[in-house]
Amino acid sequence: MTDEIVEIVDQAIASAQRRLDDGDYDWPASRAVLEIILVGLEARSLGHPDLKRLRRFIALGDEAWKARQGSTNG
Repeated sequence: MTDEIVEIVDQAIASAQRRLDDGDYDWPASRAVLEIILVGLEARSLGHPDLKRLRRFIALGDEAWKARQGSTNG
């Protein structure tokens, strides 16, 4: 199960990062999907260390989104 969780987290982050790099990125929609993935993984293995990595990726995405919104509104 541990390897499976690592793979899921890796794929989720890589997919979101590819969209960001390609410029085809809707953070609110991507965040919603990442949250669904996170909740599902927490139900399976709450203490898994890679869940912290996914939470951190989401937090960094939130920060980047807020910064981007602030720069486009000012």
